[in-house]
Amino acid sequence: MAKKPETTETESTRIESRYQPGLLRQCISENLSADSMMERVGILHKQTLRKHLLRLMAEDKTFYDIEGLFLRGSNLPKVNPKGRLTLNLRGIIIAGQEVREGDLFQIQIEEDRIVLTRG
Repeated sequence: MAKKPETTETESTRIESRYQPGLLRQCISENLSADSMMERVGILHKQTLRKHLLRLMAEDKTFYDIEGLFLRGSNLPKVNPKGRLTLNLRGIIIAGQEVREGDLFQIQIEEDRIVLTRG
């Protein structure tokens, strides 16, 4: 039989936050976005936040609309097999302005950065 590798005391595993209905209700009353809620409650994944909110909605028999809960994260876009980089700009506010259909952007490449400038 194979032995399980022993873990040292320096290694730690992070366990997801427990369900905290009071704190979730407070976040909802403050009208926080999904990302802000995750930070305050100590949740790492949106899926966990969704599960907690679904449980809260079932208990309260109330629907809560949370901003950004069902938006895909656009902070780490990937290049697809066709070589295209797709950005979801719906959830991103650029200098306090909303992005609308038909907006034009200029692209500049500086060393290892791609810079988009609204045109």
